[in-house]
Amino acid sequence: MILLIDIGNTNIVLGISKDNQIINTFRYVTNSLLTEDDYYQKISSSLNKYFKDDFVEGAIISSVVPQLDHVFNQMIEKYFKVKAMNVGPGLKSCLQIKIENPKQLGADLLCDAVGAYIKYGGPTIIIDMGTATKLLVVTKNKEFLGGAICAGIKGSMDSLVTTTSKLSRTSLEVPKKVINGDTSQCIQSGILYGHIAMVEGLVNKAKAEIGDSSTKVIVTGGYSNVIKAYLDSSYIYDANLLLDGMLFIYNKNK
Repeated sequence: MILLIDIGNTNIVLGISKDNQIINTFRYVTNSLLTEDDYYQKISSSLNKYFKDDFVEGAIISSVVPQLDHVFNQMIEKYFKVKAMNVGPGLKSCLQIKIENPKQLGADLLCDAVGAYIKYGGPTIIIDMGTATKLLVVTKNKEFLGGAICAGIKGSMDSLVTTTSKLSRTSLEVPKKVINGDTSQCIQSGILYGHIAMVEGLVNKAKAEIGDSSTKVIVTGGYSNVIKAYLDSSYIYDANLLLDGMLFIYNKNK
């Protein structure tokens, strides 16, 4: 089996691939203070429940947390006896990177873009709702054009409650209506309906710039679950988009 490890600012997602298919995923809270041994305990506990007798033949890491790069590379080499592939400059993908400084392209964004193209073709707009909400564009000619980066849902909530004296944190649940008389629901409405409007507005502007009515919109990322049911019904939800991109990159470079 192949380990697909997506290290994000908020969560770490472990994907398990067998026979070129992603068959299971596990999620852990990101903690840059943990050691390679700590993370091995978490991962081995997950693997032993479902894959106790399976042999790890390879691993690939996509990371936006530099402090954990060495931790995970060491953990994989020490305990699984393989050398991990790391998504970054030098690896082959199926895309032409048409941005000003390709070396600045985040590993997660590249995996999203690759996953979108191999599964849906182009032109495609990807909305990845993680710690930040990202809009990415891939053309029908396999060109990654860049996109936009915005504050994410949780970050917007954090910013609001830490910079105001009388507003308190509330759950991330979409209220039944936009106009509310309860302060907690007013916050939920502003943060969540506001995020929905922002996403749909950015998508519409990006579609206009692309100028192709066949453009697909793919939604992914940990916080997309909160609002996916309220987004435009033409959008496609794909929970494993990034992992599928990682798996393609792994196979292309192994």
